[in-house]
Amino acid sequence: MTSADDALLKNRIRELDEQCYSRDIIRATDFLGLREQSVFHGMERELSSPSYALFGGHEDADRAMAFFLPSYMEAEYIGQYASQLMSLISAEPLNGRFTEELSHRDYLGALMNLGIERSKIGDILTEGGRACIFASSDMAGYICDQLFRVRHTSVSCSLIPLDSCDIKPRFYELRINVASERADAVIAAVFKLPRELASELIASGGAFMDGRELSKPSAQLRDGSRVSVRGHGKFIYLGMENMTRKGRLYVDIKKYV
Repeated sequence: MTSADDALLKNRIRELDEQCYSRDIIRATDFLGLREQSVFHGMERELSSPSYALFGGHEDADRAMAFFLPSYMEAEYIGQYASQLMSLISAEPLNGRFTEELSHRDYLGALMNLGIERSKIGDILTEGGRACIFASSDMAGYICDQLFRVRHTSVSCSLIPLDSCDIKPRFYELRINVASERADAVIAAVFKLPRELASELIASGGAFMDGRELSKPSAQLRDGSRVSVRGHGKFIYLGMENMTRKGRLYVDIKKYV
């Protein structure tokens, strides 16, 4: 994002926040990437809405809408309200016997070929040839009507309840040895990078913790925090397990495939 993009996003957030506050109605942005979510978090003290929340349709969402909630809605129940503005599409191959493996990139490419803006599409979870696609409600019907083929596979799309996606993100657990719980130390160990490169990635705005841009390489990771590094992947930091006699730490990680 450029500074001009930041300014446009901030103006849009202020506009939706004011509409929610003055008219007491639910409002929401389009889907935000991690950099955009960090911009939203930086504006939280400015917001006038009774409550607000980021929600992407499932617990581990990378892309999320910023919801501005009226006085009669509570942020902890955002999953119940989000279906007013967010939809879930199930895409199934028409011929299961001859289905090829289709990736997130395959589905995203097919959607972009339909002329759909990236901001209208949230996470795309895939398993084999099928997918669950989170999308803005104003675009979901068009996708169901127009998405017939992904790569060489014919697919059928239908709307399903927002909470009914049965495709879950895959991850594996590992224990790593690090010098400290500093962000640069853990990121370097998880992705097998030189620590200097991990520091550069953080300093250049390429790493995020719980939707917020990591401010500096020395930032301490918190137990349960979700960390995403642009171009490398994401993991959940589970915390320290024990310490060696030389003062190094064994920490547990859930790394996403």
